[in-house]
Amino acid sequence: MRCFHISARVALAGLLVIGVSDATAQITEFDLEVVTSPALDGRSFGDIGTYERLRGIVRGAVDPEDRRNRDIVNLDRAPRNADGLVEYRATVEIYRPVDMSKWNGAIFHTVPNRGGAGAAEPALLTRGFAFVRVGWQGDLVPTASNIVAYLPVATDGDRPITAPALEEFIFNDAEPTSRGRLSYPAATPEPSGGMLSVRAHQGASRAAPADLDWRYISDREIEIDRPDGYDGGAIYEFIYEARDPIVLGLGFAAMRDAISFLRYEDEDAGGTPNPLRRDGLTRTAISIGISQSGRMLRDFVYQGFNEDLEGRIVFDGVHPNIAGSRKTFTNYQFGQPGRWQKQHEDHVYPGDQFPFTYATLTDPLSGRTDGLLARCADTETCPKVVHSDGEAELWQARASLVVTDPAGKHVELPESVRVYLLSGTQHGGGPGVHTGTPRAGICQHPSNPLNLGQIRTALSVALHEWVAEGTAPPPSRFPTVANGGLVAAPGLSFPAIPGSTYTGSVNPLHLNDHRSIPPMRGAAYPVLVGRVDEDGNMTDGVRHPNLTVPIGTHTGWNLRRDGFAIDQQCAGTGSYFPFAPTSADRARSGDPRLSFEERYADHAAYVAAVQEASDRLVAERLLLAEDAELIVERAQASGGRTQD
Repeated sequence: MRCFHISARVALAGLLVIGVSDATAQITEFDLEVVTSPALDGRSFGDIGTYERLRGIVRGAVDPEDRRNRDIVNLDRAPRNADGLVEYRATVEIYRPVDMSKWNGAIFHTVPNRGGAGAAEPALLTRGFAFVRVGWQGDLVPTASNIVAYLPVATDGDRPITAPALEEFIFNDAEPTSRGRLSYPAATPEPSGGMLSVRAHQGASRAAPADLDWRYISDREIEIDRPDGYDGGAIYEFIYEARDPIVLGLGFAAMRDAISFLRYEDEDAGGTPNPLRRDGLTRTAISIGISQSGRMLRDFVYQGFNEDLEGRIVFDGVHPNIAGSRKTFTNYQFGQPGRWQKQHEDHVYPGDQFPFTYATLTDPLSGRTDGLLARCADTETCPKVVHSDGEAELWQARASLVVTDPAGKHVELPESVRVYLLSGTQHGGGPGVHTGTPRAGICQHPSNPLNLGQIRTALSVALHEWVAEGTAPPPSRFPTVANGGLVAAPGLSFPAIPGSTYTGSVNPLHLNDHRSIPPMRGAAYPVLVGRVDEDGNMTDGVRHPNLTVPIGTHTGWNLRRDGFAIDQQCAGTGSYFPFAPTSADRARSGDPRLSFEERYADHAAYVAAVQEASDRLVAERLLLAEDAELIVERAQASGGRTQD
C-alpha cells in the first residue's frame, strides 16, 4: 500500500490584502492521504484500471459579511478567529484512478447520507470518474468511517443560546419503556424542563394521559413509559428548552468551498498540487444526492450555494434522487437535517414548504413568489438538473408538486431541467426481482423488490454527457396532469387483490406556520399519485423491464400492521403482490389479475419479453447495457417463479 501526504494550504493573508473574497481564501487547509491503493479490493474497472482511496480533512474560514454567506443562520453569532472569520472542518474522501491519465476529467460528487459514504457504482468507475464526498452534516457523532462536518456552536456573547425545540419519537417496538436521544442538550434537564404528549397517528389529538411518564437520563436523553392504549407506532412529541445551536448552514458552505477548490485551484501557496489536478484541470463536476442527500442538494441550489466566492459555478449538473418536493431542515437555528416528512412521521418540522419545483411560481396559499432556481438564475450559476423520484415519492414525498403548481395545475419546467418518475419502486428501490424473499416487517404487505438504482445510474451518465458533451438527456418522463398520469388517490382504480388493503392514504401537505411549536396548520396543497393499469402497476414514467414484463404488482405504498399504528403509511416501503402461477391458482384465490401462465406462453417467452423491454430502455439511454444484461440473466435463472 502506498501512503503519502497531500497538504494544500492557502494563506488567509491574501484575503485581507486584496480586500475581496475569493475561493482560495475560503479554504485554509486541504489535508488528504492515500489510505488504500489499490482500493475496492484491488478490482480493476475496464480500461480505467484500479482506483485508490484518499481521506482527510478540509479546513475553511468564511467571512460572515460576504453576501454568499450572509443567509447562513447564526453565522454572525459563531466564534471568529483573529481575522474575523468563522472556521469549520469537514471530512473529505476521494476515489481516483491510480493511473490519473485514465481519469475522465470529471468529479462525480455524492452527497453523504447521514454520514454514510455509500458505494461507487461499478458502471461509473468503468467510465473513469473521480468520486468525491464532502462532509456537510454537523450534528453527527464522528467515527473512523463516516463523513461529517465539524461546525461551530453559536453563542450570545459569553452566554449560551437557548430556545424551545421539538423532538418526535416513534419507537416501533413493543417495549414498555423506551429512550429517545435529544438533538440538542436540554438547558434545564429537570422534571419541569419539558412537556410530553402522545397521539396514535397524525390525525389524532395530542394527549397527556396520567400514566404517560418520562424522565431525563441526561441532558441529551429522556426515558418514556408507554401509556395504556398506545401501540408501537404511537407518536411522542417532546418540547423542551434546548441550548447550543450548531451553525448547520455552514455545511452548505463546506461542500461549496471544497468542490470549488478541487475544480479551480492548481496548488496551494506552498506549491503542493491539488489531488485532482495531476494531469490538467477538472473539466466538469456533477453531484448526486439520494433521499436525505437529494433534499440537501435541492436546498443547496435553492439557497444559492452553487456559486463560489469568485462567482463561478460549483456543480455543472445535479441529480436529486428520491427527494420528492422537499428540501431540508438544516439552515435553521436548531435544525435537524435527518428529519424527513412522511405520512405518519415528522409532520411538525420545516423543510417541506414552498417552493417545491424548479420553475418560479406564485403560491396562492402563502402569497410568496419563488422557485428552486430563482437565486442561481440571478447569478447565472444554475446547474443542469436531472431530478428522479420513485413511485413512493408520489405517496410519501408529494412528488406531484415537482410538476404542478401549488394549486395542482400543470407547469412547464425550465429547459435546463429533466424529471423522471421511476415507476413501481419503493423509497430507494429493492434488491431486484428474483433476488431474495420480500419481507413485511411492521408493514402489512411484503416489501417491493423492484430495482431503482439501475435506471438512476443511467440517468447520472446522461447528466454527465449533458454537461460534458452537450448531449441532451432523454426527454422528461414523469406523470403529469396534462398527460393524465396524475390522479387523486381516492379515485385510483386499484384492483381487488386478495389480501391487499388499499386505502388511498397519501402524505398530505399543509401550509404550516413554524413560528409556533408545534406549527399552526393552514390550508392544504393538492397531492396526486400515478394512475395504474389493471394489475395495479403504474402506467407512466420510466418502467423498469421487470415492471413492463411483470410477475406481480409493485407499488410505492404499504401500510403499517396491527400494533404499529395500523393502516398508516409504512414509511417509504412499497408492496409486492405476486401473480398466481397458474389459472387454477388464480381461480381458487379470486385474484382478478392474470396468472403467470396466462401471460407468458412459457419461461422462454417471459425471458424474451424481458430482453425486449431491456433493449428498448438501453436504446432510450434509460438503462446501461451492462445492467440490462444482468436483468435478463436473472430472469433466465428465475425459472418463471413469481416469488422466491
